[in-house]
Amino acid sequence: MLPSAVPRTTHRAHTMGSAVDLYAAQRVPGALLDQLVADGAGIEVHGIYPDHLAAVMPRARQVHTGHAFGPDKRFNVVRPRFFTVPASETGRARLVVAVPPGNDYVLHYASLIRHYLGARRLPAGALTGVFRYPRAETSLADWTRLADLVEPGDRVLMGYVGELVPLLLEGGGSARETRANDFYGAVRVGFASGESVCALGVRFSFWGCIAARLLVALQRLGASEIVYAGKLGTLTSPDDIYRRLFVPSAYLVADSAAGVAVDATPRNALLEFCPALDSGLHMSVGTVLEEDVHQRAYADEHGVQTIDNEISQMAMALGRTPGGPRASFSALHFATDYLRRPGEEERRDLDNLTNHRMRGALRRKQRVLQEVAGVLCAYYGGGTSPAGAPRRRGRALPVDGLARGG
Repeated sequence: MLPSAVPRTTHRAHTMGSAVDLYAAQRVPGALLDQLVADGAGIEVHGIYPDHLAAVMPRARQVHTGHAFGPDKRFNVVRPRFFTVPASETGRARLVVAVPPGNDYVLHYASLIRHYLGARRLPAGALTGVFRYPRAETSLADWTRLADLVEPGDRVLMGYVGELVPLLLEGGGSARETRANDFYGAVRVGFASGESVCALGVRFSFWGCIAARLLVALQRLGASEIVYAGKLGTLTSPDDIYRRLFVPSAYLVADSAAGVAVDATPRNALLEFCPALDSGLHMSVGTVLEEDVHQRAYADEHGVQTIDNEISQMAMALGRTPGGPRASFSALHFATDYLRRPGEEERRDLDNLTNHRMRGALRRKQRVLQEVAGVLCAYYGGGTSPAGAPRRRGRALPVDGLARGG
């Protein structure tokens, strides 16, 4: 993949405004990049599980572990790691960024590095290559041994599993079984209703299109339902950040130039249980840097209410999978940030993707996670549907200008 294919933006054009520069800088080891670029090293982004890089590049030496998490965090902790490869007789030294597989995640990290280079006025040509490993992507469920964790008929909960399982237990659930391997951990939580849920924690970041592959694999393994509980960006109002729950009822997969409306959508059993949470049309885009004000205008034109990197891809993948019983799919999310409209002034007082780990944001996140857990306890436990948020729907999705999915 040529570096020219990597998404790019500026702080003037991006919905995050000036915060987009900080966002990129927070996610790369800046001092390391500065030094290696000054020394003439090239930067390559590889879509390979970090622990597997040695099999492909035996001379690679890890020089930065990437984002550091606390000891209590168990899931979504395998993020990109950074390695140096010494110069060969015919080439220069390289910094290799090993990104867990998936085209979207690879492009996301390549775009962050490219943006960081630009913000620091370093040569864009330092990013010399972006590489995918398609066989690793298509066989991910096999080499991560997903079948060790999931059984036919399971109702699967994904996303904020580490945070939600203790809240489900406080809400009346009981832990009946735990399973784990190097890539996943699962707790089967039972409820007095007789229902149970397989809370599936994923140790690596399942970003964008790779999340869709995981859902297809879960359906193939016999999962009857997948609920994905996580975070998203809202286009509704800054007041909805950490204050409102969203359950999309329609989906759009988009990039900066086109869109695919997802027609063949799976059943949304959670929304049937709690229709007051209906948040209308949701859009997924592969990388954060693509979320500029032009894309926001496109989203407004079609009535999009929320945006993330995988929900619509998950729904489309399940809807398109031929044969066999179809798993229900629901996304139960809260907003961590607001995407500004074209011409709308940047609000630096808002929560966004650069300050969501600060104490105040974490406190608000914990409160909204308790609301998420309350909905799930009622849903799995046979309780009554919570009142939730006012029912809001986006406009009907027009056909003109969109390729039709399904």
